Amino acid sequence: MSRKLVLILVLLILLSFLVCVTLLYVVFTPKEKIPSSSGPVCNINTRLNYTTIQAAIDAHETLDGHTISVKEGIYYEHVVVNKSISLIGENRTTTVIDGNGTGTDIRVTANSVVIKGFTVKNGNTGIHLYQANNSMVTENDAVLNGDAILVDYSCNFTVHQSIAGNNTDRGILVSNSSNFVVSNNQVYGNGMYGLNVNSSANGLIEQNNAYGNEFDGIGLVDSSNCTIIENSLKDNLLRGIMIDSSGDSVIYHNNFVNNPAQAFDFNISNRWDDDVEGNYWSNYVGVDSDHDGIGDTAHVIYGSIQDNRPLMGMFCSFNTSIGYHVNVITNSTIEDFVSLDSNSMLKIHVSNSSATQAFGFCRVRIPKALMSPPYMVVIDNGLTEVLCFNGTIYDNGTYRWIYFAYQHSTRKIDIT
Repeated sequence: MSRKLVLILVLLILLSFLVCVTLLYVVFTPKEKIPSSSGPVCNINTRLNYTTIQAAIDAHETLDGHTISVKEGIYYEHVVVNKSISLIGENRTTTVIDGNGTGTDIRVTANSVVIKGFTVKNGNTGIHLYQANNSMVTENDAVLNGDAILVDYSCNFTVHQSIAGNNTDRGILVSNSSNFVVSNNQVYGNGMYGLNVNSSANGLIEQNNAYGNEFDGIGLVDSSNCTIIENSLKDNLLRGIMIDSSGDSVIYHNNFVNNPAQAFDFNISNRWDDDVEGNYWSNYVGVDSDHDGIGDTAHVIYGSIQDNRPLMGMFCSFNTSIGYHVNVITNSTIEDFVSLDSNSMLKIHVSNSSATQAFGFCRVRIPKALMSPPYMVVIDNGLTEVLCFNGTIYDNGTYRWIYFAYQHSTRKIDIT
């Protein structure tokens, strides 16, 4: 036999072996594990595509630090995230993980995980972080579950700009955790609690909107050293804020509106103001004789526990383009707020909060680094009289507070 023929036979044997190995791989590898060139789930780092979310996570090519991108669509899965990855949906309203009535839609058991851009629904639990330190849940909609978003035994995590609405049990629950931020979430229509923190410490609960929940809007149980600020608590069926067996926390700049019991607290170590301003209470009946936007008498919560500086109007906070915050307390409706940083001007458009309202006021905290005092207030380009102007009602070196009042209608206010 010639050497050329032997070489051809060897090559044919090798080719046959490679074909057999490939066929065995295809036959015996589960289909969801096989990367697809056109699947809706893509590992951004490896550029491999998959037919399911779980397949993309489980793939041996997927490593800690990778990002999994999920195209819009409905995924009937119970996703387990056990690697330190970012799981990003294409569109939070149209990228849907549906639990089909059972289990947990997304369960996170690794550190440094980001879950962003999904609607999670129809699960016993929407999103569950368990021992998931340094993780973030942001810009998700957790609706129509048993519990919406749960976090257990975790630290240094954030739940941000998410919706927890119309779940049969709880909205957002943090338990046995520490050093966390729960901010800018909408928590509404849940069959039990809105946003609750149990057996946890060192949390910031900020700028959440909790309304229409069956029990409490926000609750602290067996927890400590939490800061609860700039939240809206409205029309919850039991209480606005409930604090039980929890201390060393501070609660201020919150709006309590039409809750049957606005607040519940027995612990004298909690503070309901920051020594300058407290909270707005829709049932407060005190007066403001010195025209500074703060009630003359304290709002009693229970016994000696009280808000010593109740606000005469609702609290609002606005960001400027260069990163400063301007706080406004007003009994008017703020239609628009604009900060013109280039020429150091604030423009506020206000209107009546009710058809019978005849008098409006604004108490404004202005960062001096944004605008240097003294300040001047002009209403309707000078056509409407400023009824009362307190050029400085408080100054702590960093901020200056001013107060002004006006006859009510729709007004254009310039502060320079």
